[in-house]
Amino acid sequence: MTALSLIAAWAMFLPAQDTLAGAGITASAKQIIPIEKLASTSASVTMEEISERGLTAPKSLGGIVPNLNTPDYGSSMTSSIYMRGFGSRIDNPVVGLYIDDVPVMDKNAYDTDFLDIRRVDFLSGPQGTLYGRNSLTGLLSLTTLAPGDYNGLMAMARIGSAGRVRANVSAYNDTFGGALAFSRSDGFHVNEFDGSRDRGNSLSGRFRIKKDISPTLKFENLFWAGALEEGGYPYRQYIDGELFLVNYNRESGYRRLNFTEAVKLDWYAPKFTLGSITSFQGLFDRMDMDQDFTTADMFTLRQSQKQLTLTQELILRPRRHPSWWNHQSGVFGFYKRNKMSAPVVFRPDGINSLILSNANKGLGMLGYKTAFLEDNFPITSDFRLITYNIAAYHESWFTLGKWTLGAGLRLDYEGNHMDYDSEAFLHLAIIPADRDFRTSDFKEALTTYEGGIGESGFQILPKLSAVRDFSLGEGLDLKFFISGAKGYKAGGFNTQIFSDILQSRLMEEQYNVFLTDNPVTAENTRYRPETSLDAETGFKFSRQTESSLLNLSFTAFYISCRNQQITVFPPGKSTGRMMKNAGRSHSAGVEASAAFSWKGLEIDAAYGFTDARFDRFNDGNNDYSGKHVPYAPANTVYARASYTVETDATLRKIVLGADWNGRGRIWWNEDNTLSDPLRGDLGADVSFHFGKYILFARADNITGEQSPVFYFKSVGNSFFQLEKPFRWDIGLRLAL
Repeated sequence: MTALSLIAAWAMFLPAQDTLAGAGITASAKQIIPIEKLASTSASVTMEEISERGLTAPKSLGGIVPNLNTPDYGSSMTSSIYMRGFGSRIDNPVVGLYIDDVPVMDKNAYDTDFLDIRRVDFLSGPQGTLYGRNSLTGLLSLTTLAPGDYNGLMAMARIGSAGRVRANVSAYNDTFGGALAFSRSDGFHVNEFDGSRDRGNSLSGRFRIKKDISPTLKFENLFWAGALEEGGYPYRQYIDGELFLVNYNRESGYRRLNFTEAVKLDWYAPKFTLGSITSFQGLFDRMDMDQDFTTADMFTLRQSQKQLTLTQELILRPRRHPSWWNHQSGVFGFYKRNKMSAPVVFRPDGINSLILSNANKGLGMLGYKTAFLEDNFPITSDFRLITYNIAAYHESWFTLGKWTLGAGLRLDYEGNHMDYDSEAFLHLAIIPADRDFRTSDFKEALTTYEGGIGESGFQILPKLSAVRDFSLGEGLDLKFFISGAKGYKAGGFNTQIFSDILQSRLMEEQYNVFLTDNPVTAENTRYRPETSLDAETGFKFSRQTESSLLNLSFTAFYISCRNQQITVFPPGKSTGRMMKNAGRSHSAGVEASAAFSWKGLEIDAAYGFTDARFDRFNDGNNDYSGKHVPYAPANTVYARASYTVETDATLRKIVLGADWNGRGRIWWNEDNTLSDPLRGDLGADVSFHFGKYILFARADNITGEQSPVFYFKSVGNSFFQLEKPFRWDIGLRLAL
């Protein structure tokens, strides 16, 4: 990176012309060329389209972006993203999220409210050269309204099925902008055991200040925060092909408070610009879960986090550059500290079936039996998790006639450390099998497991691309592109398996009984970073006339992946889950999109196909080589048509729209014995525009599809969650 920095500095003294920055729409401050010139496909949604289509959060974008699936299940904590055959249910994502050029550093905060979002951009393919870790298959960039974008007051109120209510208000001038939003829902799914529902309440706010401190120094402060409380988790047991109702006996839900405070500074020196983006992020959440999800009183989990993160990025660009060369260099770093508590409480049924039954099998052969004095047996697990990263990157773009060539390189150094402290305390008795238990038989037993582990390493992320521009005449544009890049997803530690570790140690220390020949220890809770090499090629075509516009794009890609991170469950009636690394896997597919507008008619379509398979994956119990990677759909299909009817001066226009969003086939497990075919949801909307206010209505899942959106196993049992049923909204928007 030193040589690249010297080249960048030397370029400042070359004969130059005015920079082309700002000549087109870019996805973020890091993009020095317009989106349409990038050697990858992209999808963009404007503020008006967000409103018309009823998009409320990143989970709403599935299908609109080809090969993107963001299933809506569990709670806002389960913000799983699957793209081009890759993804994970827990820990690090495969798609990065930036809001106003500020990185969102934890997946638990990805399910954010679309509050005054001016534009959504999704860049497909590895974006690690500029954005680093966890952007292995793409980047989602959200741009909010800024002071000066709109001057005045805006408000919205709507009601809908399942007792849903949402209201927001915002105000902007040339210097300040702010917005507040509140929403609630009675929930769509009912727990038959006690009548509880997947209810939800949330409050969020966003504030932004822009100020020119001097002609050469620009200042911007951004702050956003949100609080929510939700019920959950509507998982239905699946036995021999029959799906039962949601029915479990312990309360479950999710609470979250998160905030981001960011400062952006831009200094315009005579020969270069230096941008600084600093953020301080906090995430405090708690998940309560009946982990067996049945009426049996087995075991529960309460996982809480107190997470603070500091990020800093510096971006250096020349103010003037040669006509044939544009470039930028940057450094990025973050420090994240997380205090996590994840106590598991074993209830009577769990104590008997998961612990005592195993112990008594071994002791019975010796003529003994055992029992606990406690009806509830807690295993406490406390963690201190520290993650830090420092990176340097450079990107250059060369314009050679009709060709635009791109080259970039990023060097990442990342470290992880985990301190763990787990404990199990109870009273137990071991007595001859031929007599009854007495109170005096029970003795104190303490099992502890504490220590610390850590690891660190480098990642080198190169990217090369080429775009060939064919000039076909006025209003016609055709570009072919090809690119190759490396991406990576960070590694980590499996905290959710520590209850199993304590169970194993308890059996070993107190009973000399071994649950497995290969017990899990802290050392093997590590999972390695996932890396990929991506090659893709395609074209972009546009045709524009005075009354119509046609945009087409097509991409073919191939991804080779090492150490793909897969969530697995240990065999038998285990209580934990683990992230493991598959040896090798690959994904091949295509993505296509089309947008057509003519007078009042607009048509949008997107299609993605992915064939993702394990090349080599043996989890120690089964060999899944050649099997489809689970959870990522083989096909995504999106189609939307809308028509605008221009009317008189009072009712200015009526907009009618309908869309269909499909996904499938989805394989639900590694051995591919469970899958779901291509299914889709039909939606429709209408809006009446009266100048300063708009009346609107929206319906989703009109046909009442009951497609599965999630599958998992717990204590040897299988569970599905179905998508939300038919739902509707009506509301009013004001712009004053």
